[in-house]
Amino acid sequence: MIDRIKRLETLFLQEINTLITKMAANGDFGGFVTITAVRISKDLATAKVYFSVFGSPEDLKKTQQALSLLRKEIGAQLRGRLHLKRIPSFSFEYDDTPEKAARVESIFQIIDKEKEHGE
Repeated sequence: MIDRIKRLETLFLQEINTLITKMAANGDFGGFVTITAVRISKDLATAKVYFSVFGSPEDLKKTQQALSLLRKEIGAQLRGRLHLKRIPSFSFEYDDTPEKAARVESIFQIIDKEKEHGE
């Protein structure tokens, strides 16, 4: 069952990214949106879709609102595309991992500069 869930998570990640890319072309979202992960519950009833936004805080807010409104439409489109017996209900959650990684990278750059000037 775990292998099936992992395969479904990968499939949903690819399919939702495709749908989001098409919707982004219509200007539905602010900034550049990427789906970073999908986590499906063991009973296959719900799925958390993690996304990141490259843009301003206003872009993030616009994207969160748009994803919330488009949640059911995305599920309906996936039902038509995938022909699975059950499509989970989706919730979208912001993934701040890219921001954290950028912060860590900037700290490393500061440390490197300090090493250069200290030696």
